[in-house]
Amino acid sequence: MRNPYREVLRTPGAPAFVTAGLLARLPISMYGLVYVFLVEEATGSYGAAGAVAAAASVASALGAPVLSRLVDRLGQARVAVPALAVHTAGILGVLAAAHTGAHALVIGLAAALAGATFTSWGSLVRARWAWALRDPADAPRLHPAFSLESVLDEVTFTVGPPLATVLAVAVSPSAALATALAATVAGGTALVVQRGTEPPSERSRAVERGTATPLPTTPTPTTTTTTTTTTSAAGSGGVRAAARRAVAGAVGVMEHAGMRALATAFVATGVVFGSVEVIAVAFTAERGAPAAAGVVLALYSVGSLLAGLVFGAVTWRGSLPRRFRLGAVGMAVLIAPVATSGTIPALAATLFLSGIAISPTLISGNALVAQLVAPRQLTEGLAWVGTSLGLGVSLGAAVAGRIIDGPGPQPALLLPVAAAVAAAVVVVACSRVLGVRPRGAQPDAA
Repeated sequence: MRNPYREVLRTPGAPAFVTAGLLARLPISMYGLVYVFLVEEATGSYGAAGAVAAAASVASALGAPVLSRLVDRLGQARVAVPALAVHTAGILGVLAAAHTGAHALVIGLAAALAGATFTSWGSLVRARWAWALRDPADAPRLHPAFSLESVLDEVTFTVGPPLATVLAVAVSPSAALATALAATVAGGTALVVQRGTEPPSERSRAVERGTATPLPTTPTPTTTTTTTTTTSAAGSGGVRAAARRAVAGAVGVMEHAGMRALATAFVATGVVFGSVEVIAVAFTAERGAPAAAGVVLALYSVGSLLAGLVFGAVTWRGSLPRRFRLGAVGMAVLIAPVATSGTIPALAATLFLSGIAISPTLISGNALVAQLVAPRQLTEGLAWVGTSLGLGVSLGAAVAGRIIDGPGPQPALLLPVAAAVAAAVVVVACSRVLGVRPRGAQPDAA
């Protein structure tokens, strides 16, 4: 039987950038959980812990589109390297604040700095896939390629939570945070040095077309003030000018109604993820087994991972918008039993079941981006998926923390159920705009 994953991994350079990207984004599944352990230990409040996790997620959600637009314009290495350096400083700041007994607000500010500069490594890897398979003849291979990435996302959420929990409980939350940082530094560095598979930036493509912004020139004595101003403006087409344009136009892809609908649905989906993470910690701690939180969250991801492996290996006939719609509705239906969980085994079982719909939904949603945006905006478009999820995760973590501090973890289980229903409603209501493609977007190859 043909193995689509093995075939797509034969793409030159793919095994190396896939492995590096996997390691670089492992902390996505660890940071939020570690912040909960770290801040709850310091303050005794799940509300404060959820607020710190939310601050990091919001900052990441706001920073990711700007970083990704800069990546599209300047190239992956030129943006990811300095961002990784600042991210490292932010995490070290969190560790320093925690060890000196600083207020949760100080920890939150450092976590926000780290979040704002956390590169969307998954978007960078998916952009490399899109570039490597840019030939129309390779279009059908994008589905298994993007499916593989979604499966690897679930691998991180299967490995990360237990690893973070074991380190936080058996050693210390600081040890767990340091491990997460080491993973992203090692993986990120390994990815950016692979220049052979890096997609060309907008600027390098413009140079090849002969339409790049000219470098600054020294005006002659007869040059008028107007000409001097124009020449100076033209010369600002370097890194600083690109940064200003990136900040000013970070919502570029969001002009498309389909992208707005997709982003809204993923915000609601993020609320599901963020609330489940905090609830699992409080739910298991209340029952005297805090270390079980990692196992519960891992089973949640295992359900998604298994579904993703099957989903990505099948060539589907239905359109991407239809598959995305079915995935969102399935997620709402399968997560409903979570609200009735009264024991740790019941919570683990119901989360495993609900996880089955996650990968198909995320795979279809990420692939849909390639249809909704122009190729030159792909990294930015994919980053908005992560941004939307991040905003939802932060909102879910914060709200869940408040509910836990009040009525408790059991009533908080209604939050992810309500959020999943909201996501399904958005996707169904916006089905028409999710199928509209701009000129130059990739065909439905998934």
